[in-house]
Amino acid sequence: MAHHNHFILLGAWSDVASRYVFPALSELEAANLLPQDFRVLAVTRKEWKDVATFRRHVEERVKERHGKIKKSVLKKLLARVSHVSADLTDRQQLRAVIAPLQDPVVLYFGLPPSVSEAIVENLHEVRLPPHSRVMLEKPFGQDVKSAKALNRKLLDLFEERDVFRVDHFLGKQTVQNILGIRFANRVLDSAWDHHHVERVEIVWDEMNTLEGRIGYYDSAGALKDMIQNHLLQLMCLVAMEPPSSLTESELRDRKMELLRNIRPLSRHETAQQTIRGRYTAGTINGRTVRDYIEEPGVDPARQTETFAEIRLFLDNERWKDVPFVLRSGKAMDQDRQELTVYFKPSQYTTFGSSHAVKSNQLRLGLKVDRVGLTINVNGPGNPLEADAVELNTELAPEPTSAYASLILDVLKGESMFFIRNDEAEEAWMVVDPIVEAWKGDLVPLQSYQAGSSGPPGL
Repeated sequence: MAHHNHFILLGAWSDVASRYVFPALSELEAANLLPQDFRVLAVTRKEWKDVATFRRHVEERVKERHGKIKKSVLKKLLARVSHVSADLTDRQQLRAVIAPLQDPVVLYFGLPPSVSEAIVENLHEVRLPPHSRVMLEKPFGQDVKSAKALNRKLLDLFEERDVFRVDHFLGKQTVQNILGIRFANRVLDSAWDHHHVERVEIVWDEMNTLEGRIGYYDSAGALKDMIQNHLLQLMCLVAMEPPSSLTESELRDRKMELLRNIRPLSRHETAQQTIRGRYTAGTINGRTVRDYIEEPGVDPARQTETFAEIRLFLDNERWKDVPFVLRSGKAMDQDRQELTVYFKPSQYTTFGSSHAVKSNQLRLGLKVDRVGLTINVNGPGNPLEADAVELNTELAPEPTSAYASLILDVLKGESMFFIRNDEAEEAWMVVDPIVEAWKGDLVPLQSYQAGSSGPPGL
């Protein structure tokens, strides 16, 4: 079996590398999970004085994320890191980086989609060591056409088993817990369908604004940045049919089946079932926030949304007429990252009409490992009235971050929690019609004040 102990980080100066990849590698180092001969080659366009200067940059980024990291761990990690400056869209410079490599490598693309696509094209002219693997950050393409083209180029170079499309949400323990909650609890089995569920909401609202991601975010927006990938993947895990076993092929097949069952939105339905908005100046927790279009680097002509909400339905028997609401917003009044299953009211009228009794709700925290269930009990002081109570539990914290888990999976060749080529394309099939309708102003771009709850919901 080939060993993948050489990790080439393309775009090592990028936001994702600084905020996630290097801190994740430090976690693996601290846990003694990196192979002894593991090496990192960091590639940037930016010129650095020397490797020591670049290592100091890595050290600063790791300390920002993990302030209490042991000096011995950091020293060991930094010793693994080397650096080269190169423009990898230039074939000669790419060849100079790749040619000396003899053993299988992991190529990590921490780059904008257009740059990644250009480098993948150039890799056809450069001989990679056999059995090398590639990790690509979302988004995978910019629409279904470009996603298919990118997949064709990748599969000309690699076997599908060696292509790891990263959606870091799938590396989160909170997200993987959906599988345990769904398929290891008989009490939920019979209630997980349209007979018992009224609606499902998947929400990622945050008080943060752009946080250094203006260049990418202004070209993507909330729909492409969050819903097209992260939230659709969550919907798959919540709504897919039970896999016969937790294997890579079974899990991915069930997710793909679910994506194909999403009812396409007509233009009329897009107007009725989607919302887009953009924040204006306001205050969040006492912090003054400027209007989105006044942020340096923002192009107002793009009409980029910072809030997106869509309502989807599934054309299958299990979820007949159950709405799935997917929402993501920036500069909101509160951080709310959770998945909520709203059950239908009780069929009994023991406590009066069904409206007198609050519906059960199952809530799964997406940022914090928290599970909550709303149930009804006899009200205090009056046994003839029902009162809603909350049952909450916080699960043990993740031993490693999502990125650390995913990098380790790639080194082992385990692809269960990565996106398969057909999944990447099918997700665009869901979103592309919405993007086109929004470009044509079929759905108005609403304004909402920073620090508010956003536009009126669906």
